[in-house]
Amino acid sequence: MYKKLVLLALSLCLLSGESALAFHSNYSPMAPRQLTYKASHADYSYGLTILPGNSIDSIEGFNRNLPWQTNYYVLDRYILRPVAHGYAMLPQFSRTGIHNFIGNVGELNNTVNNLFLGNFADSGISVSRFAINSTIGILGLFDVATPMGIERREMSFDTVQGRAGADSGAYLMIPGMGPSTERALHGTVVDAWPTYFVSFPISLAFNAISVIDTRAGLIPQEEMIDNSVDPYAQVRTAYLQYHEGKVNPNAAMENKKDENVEEFLDEID
Repeated sequence: MYKKLVLLALSLCLLSGESALAFHSNYSPMAPRQLTYKASHADYSYGLTILPGNSIDSIEGFNRNLPWQTNYYVLDRYILRPVAHGYAMLPQFSRTGIHNFIGNVGELNNTVNNLFLGNFADSGISVSRFAINSTIGILGLFDVATPMGIERREMSFDTVQGRAGADSGAYLMIPGMGPSTERALHGTVVDAWPTYFVSFPISLAFNAISVIDTRAGLIPQEEMIDNSVDPYAQVRTAYLQYHEGKVNPNAAMENKKDENVEEFLDEID
C-alpha cells in the first residue's frame, strides 16, 4: 500500500511538471536570444506572460497606475490629443513639409544604423537621400529623393539591437513618454544623437514637433483603443508587435509549435 502511494505521488509530480512546462515560456526576456541547449531550456518567466519580442510586463501593477493613468487619462486626453487634432487641421502641404523635415533628420540615424548591420548599400542610400533632400529639397521640406526612385531605408537602433539578438526586456510605461521597453529606451537615447549638436531650445522644439507629428498619425487608432475592453493591454500589444515586426518581419507568418505542449498531449493520448 505504501509503495502504491509513493508511485501515485511521483506520477502526479511528473504530470504537474509536464503541465508547468507546457504553460510557462522557457525564454529569458532579459538576455540575448539563447545560444545553448541549457539556456534554451531554462525558465526565466517567473510565471509572467511572454509578450512579443520576449518582453514581459514585470511591473504591470505600477505601469497600469501612475504612468498609464497620467499618460492616457491626463496628458493625452487634455493636451496631446487636442494639439494633434489641431495639427491635423493644418493644410496638407504644411504637415507634409514638417513630416518630411523630421524624416530627413532621421536619415542620419538610418545611415549609421544600417552601417551597424552591415547594410552598406542601404546606408549609402540614406546618405544620398539626406544630401538630395537637404539641398534640392530645401532642408528636407520636400522629399525629392523618393520620386527619383531612392526609397527610404529606415533603421532604428532598437531594431539593430533586436537583430543582434537582444530581446525587448521589460515593458515600460513611462510618464510623459508612453510605451517603451528596456531595449527601446536604450535605442531612443542613441538615436537622439543628432539633437546633441544643437542648442537645448532647438532640440526641445524638434522633439516636441516630432511627438505631435507622430501622435497625429495615430488619430485613426483612437477609436479602436478607446472602445477596447482593456486600452492598456491594447496599446501594449500593438506597440510590442510593431517593434517585433521590425526585428523579424516574418514573425507573424511563422507557425511555431510548443514542443512541450505536443509532448504533454501525447502523454494524455
